[in-house]
Formats: sequence, structure tokens, C-alpha cells
Amino acid sequence: MANKKFSDFVLGTAVSDIDFVVGYKGLDNIQIAPAQLDSTYQLNLVSIVNGVELSLEGVSGPDAGNAYITDITGGSNITVALQGGNNIQVSTQVNNRITVTGIWKNLFGGSPGIFGDTLEFAASASPTSSNSSVFVIPFDCVLENVTTKWIHNTAVNIVGADTWTVFLYTLNSPNISTTIQANYSLQAQIGIQLTSADTGTFPFKSWDGSIAFSKGDILNVSGVENGTIASDDAEMEAYLTFRETY
Repeated sequence: MANKKFSDFVLGTAVSDIDFVVGYKGLDNIQIAPAQLDSTYQLNLVSIVNGVELSLEGVSGPDAGNAYITDITGGSNITVALQGGNNIQVSTQVNNRITVTGIWKNLFGGSPGIFGDTLEFAASASPTSSNSSVFVIPFDCVLENVTTKWIHNTAVNIVGADTWTVFLYTLNSPNISTTIQANYSLQAQIGIQLTSADTGTFPFKSWDGSIAFSKGDILNVSGVENGTIASDDAEMEAYLTFRETY
């Protein structure tokens, strides 16, 4: 071989055309089977929590038995999933939020609604005996926060065991009266309440949770009095945050 020029070699076009690749290391002549120089791999995909594990496994050649693994995982508003065979699906989802503001006027029975003090979402419903304000849910969502702030220039004055508690109701049908108590179903009592502990203060209250609503639900938010709290011309605002669901 040492006396043969490379130009004299027969041209091959595939690994199967040769038995060995030859060379040298130092003073030693070396022959190596072609399969020892070329590794083949298998790609494996496995579902994991919110993602896919990719592994590249050597099945022959010098890299046989070795595996190289990485994970593709989702994040905020992004999901990654294995979808049949070797298909990876990456999807994004934006959770739209809206905050709706309402106001309670003439609290503690000074301007009574059908359950107590009705939160007014738009223009003042007057006279209150003939009108009752509601909010129409614009999309499938969850109510995830309600925050209230006392905005009157005098502080709360509640004595004894009297309480004032916020309740959520939904209208049983879109085409019935909003002013009849029997037309509603109770959805939740959220954790916002005024008690004698708030006397002398200008309360800021907040509730976090998850109450599901569907597009078109009609919501009544009422502060319900338990006891005989003195009527007041005070006002308190409420801020309701809804997160869209899919």
C-alpha cells in the first residue's frame, strides 16, 4: 500500500464498497471497520408534565449506548404537548382580564335594592324600587378578585353584632325582570364584610378566589345587612376583575 498512489484507488460510492478504512498512528498502521466511524441515532419523544422530553440515543457506532436528553416545556400562557407519533404541538393562550367598577349608594338600607344594597354598574338606577342594576358577563370567565373602598367623608359606624356582607346572584333567565328576588340564584358569599370592627375606619377590603361564569350570565352584586345598621348616605366602590377562560 505504501507504494500505491491514492489516485490509483478504485472509486467507491457507499460504505459497503470497503471493508476497512486504513491509516496510521505514530509508526503503527491501523485498519478500522467503517461502522466504527459512523454512529446512527434514534430520536425518542416522551410526554412529561406540560412538555415533551427529547432524547437522541446512539444505537450503533462509537456513540452506541449514549443518550442526549433535553426537555421542551411550556411557560406562562404557553403549553407544549405530544400530539400523536412524533408531533410536538406548541400553543399560546392569552388570558384576557377586565375590571368592572360599580358603586353602592346610600348604604345600609338608605336606598334599598332587592336583596339589600345593590351595586350599580352604570348610571344610577332611580327610583331603586323600579330598577335594579346588573352586569352581563361578556365571555366565559372566572371572577378572581373583588376589591372595595369606602369613599364617603365620614367613617363606618356599625355597632354590636350587626354585619353587612357581599353576595353574588345570577338571574335565572335573560328575559325576566331584574327587580324580583325570586328570579335569582345565589352564586356565592365572598369574603367581604363590614362589621363593628370597621367602625371609625374607611375600609379597604379585597377578596381573591375563582368563581366561574358563562358568557351571557347576568350578575347582581348585593350588600346584605344582618341586623339594624343605621341608614347612611355613604358610598363605597367595588372593582371586580374577571379572567377569560377557554
